[in-house]
Amino acid sequence: MDTDSHGWGRGLVLGIGMSLISSQAVAAVAFHEDVEPLLQTHCAGCHRPGQSAPFSLLTFADAAKHGREIAYVTARRYMPPWLPAPQSEEFVGERRLTDPEIEVFQSWVKAGMPEGDPAKAPKPREWPGEWTLGKPDLIVRMPVAYTVPAAGRDVYRHFVIPVPLEVARNVAAWEFHPHSRAAHHAFLRVDQSGEARRRDALDSEPGFPGMDTPMSVRSPDGHFASWQPGAGVRRSPPGLAWRLEPGSDLVVQTHLKPLGKPEPLEIEVGFYFTDQAATNRPVKVALANYSIDLAPGITNAIATDEYRIPADAEVLGILPHTHYLGRRVEAHAQLPDGTLKSLLLIPAWDFNWQGDYTYRTPVFLPAGSVVQMRIQFDNSAANPWNPSNPPQRVRFGPNTTDEMAELWLQLLPRTAEGQKAFEKSNLERALRDSILFNQERLRIDPKDGAAYVNLGRAYLGQRRNTAAFQQFKTAVEVSPQLDEAHYYLGIAHRMKGENAEAMASFRRAVALNPGHARGHGNLGMLELQAGHLEEAAVEFAAALKLDATDSLACASLGLIRLQQGRAEEARPLLEKAAKMDPANAEVANALRVARERAK
Repeated sequence: MDTDSHGWGRGLVLGIGMSLISSQAVAAVAFHEDVEPLLQTHCAGCHRPGQSAPFSLLTFADAAKHGREIAYVTARRYMPPWLPAPQSEEFVGERRLTDPEIEVFQSWVKAGMPEGDPAKAPKPREWPGEWTLGKPDLIVRMPVAYTVPAAGRDVYRHFVIPVPLEVARNVAAWEFHPHSRAAHHAFLRVDQSGEARRRDALDSEPGFPGMDTPMSVRSPDGHFASWQPGAGVRRSPPGLAWRLEPGSDLVVQTHLKPLGKPEPLEIEVGFYFTDQAATNRPVKVALANYSIDLAPGITNAIATDEYRIPADAEVLGILPHTHYLGRRVEAHAQLPDGTLKSLLLIPAWDFNWQGDYTYRTPVFLPAGSVVQMRIQFDNSAANPWNPSNPPQRVRFGPNTTDEMAELWLQLLPRTAEGQKAFEKSNLERALRDSILFNQERLRIDPKDGAAYVNLGRAYLGQRRNTAAFQQFKTAVEVSPQLDEAHYYLGIAHRMKGENAEAMASFRRAVALNPGHARGHGNLGMLELQAGHLEEAAVEFAAALKLDATDSLACASLGLIRLQQGRAEEARPLLEKAAKMDPANAEVANALRVARERAK
């Protein structure tokens, strides 16, 4: 029950009286006999020393000091923090008080908060140590702390943490400790390319800024990998562990809120491993609306989106997201026979307690079901969370004073064919959403070079090559120091057969970023096409040094060395390429030749 950064609502605790306390006859309730068991079960997980809440509720003195507040916030159901309304599809870890339990707090305060008999107190609950599941198999930490500024706009920043593994491991559970109350939420990402580390090195402070995550930085396949205050340890269901490879960097994408004073952030993450590799792979699906435009005073603006399930699947979890003006969040599925199935209802959204929710029993949705998202906004002065007084026009955007409307689903297709159907559907939606999202970014900042690049990439995915070319040209004009702008302009030139122009663009990209593995790889292909074997080999070697998983660079370098009569050098490269791409017949044939020549 946190009144400071996550909790009871601006202006809601001031002037608390007894208006919410039942006027009925007060039952004989006392702290040790009636109240303490409820506090241990529902509150002390956060309200104890070392946890996220601002005060402890382990003793009678603690509870009596905050008794009226406890009665108020439990009656209003602000505490314990749990946003979804009861429904037939239950969630894991639901934090709810029953009506009789709420009445216990009411009656206790009405009776004057008597202590009762200490001899009848429940046995003190044993709490886990620093880590919920005991000492993790691996703990990684930020190399250097970051200081969140005292004031100003919200901070969006990526922090890069090396993962010291010598062999790949399967992650069964993980726990996130930000050691700072400025952390609003975070997502775990993984990078094997070194690109995030490079961006980190370019910034004078720990990490690198912004919401743009490099292409090479990815979420664990099909997992939310998200954290919010109070989230606790995150576990993967049996058979759904995710893979953490050696040489990876953990990239933590964070949203940080200034607290009025400089605040140190020292993230550490504990991993729990399992020997059981994943037997299934979930998929994530996003519903989103980017056309949000809320006039001052409007109380019932609605944002919607829908998604047709392409194959039989089970919904494992759901993650809603909106900002301060969001008031009601609904998600339901319309089955092919017309039946409506509720997936989520949050009648009173609270930005400070957002989270993702895992279904106790996965929800089966047959192919053809339509999932519908509906988010209601209130931009009036009556909304106690409205950050503007008087209310101002609010449109879509990344800052908390902007608005967003998103709903993510984690699904498990029932068949391999279903998996492919979801991947195809997801690609089409991702391209659509990228266009809408980056068009809004450019409305906010017409000189956002990264947004032009992203928009061009989406057009390429839709085979709108002329439109993509123009976006990349504009990106270079507005952000001439952005290596990705030059790289993608090179891609567009190459697709048009303009090899000289493509070569110039790729060279500019690697000049700006010598660690641009894909830039070196494309230079290698152009040099090879021009018949410049050794120049091509140099570029492929550079690409492979930067990204050891680049099978094309590995195969190309091996083929060049074989063509140059250097079979001993070619053989290990081709062996590695064959392992990465067993279906490549050209590599397999070349490997046989290299082995014969190397005898």
